[in-house]
Amino acid sequence: MLLKKKTLYTKLLGFLIKKGNKKKAKSILDKVFFNISSKTGLSMNYLLLKVFLNLSTFVEARTVKIKRSSYIVPFSLSLKRRSYLIIKWLIVAALLNKKRVPFVNKLQQEVVLILKKHSSSQALKLKKLNNSKANSNRANIHFRW
Repeated sequence: MLLKKKTLYTKLLGFLIKKGNKKKAKSILDKVFFNISSKTGLSMNYLLLKVFLNLSTFVEARTVKIKRSSYIVPFSLSLKRRSYLIIKWLIVAALLNKKRVPFVNKLQQEVVLILKKHSSSQALKLKKLNNSKANSNRANIHFRW
């Protein structure tokens, strides 16, 4: 039996596909990582690994409703959920960029900021916000059960 390997690239590709246009999503990703790899001299797989490591987190702050109250509760994450959050933060950060440039340039700029661990990266800000919420609400951990 042939197993299809779900790499971060294929997951990112699946997240970018809109209206079934796989060619367009693949060209966007290829342009982004080709431009970055040509400037830095690093391979695409290495760049994806660095993005994954820089945005990776082990907890997520979720809102849980109990009776009539809602609490923010930290949950530990599986690898599948972590990779989803990384991709989501990356795409949302690129979409939050309001400059009038193509999406390829926005995504490329965000990936470069993540690789440099720059403080102006929106994706790193989303990760930091998630971690601070989970840390400040760790007293609510007993609401998970």
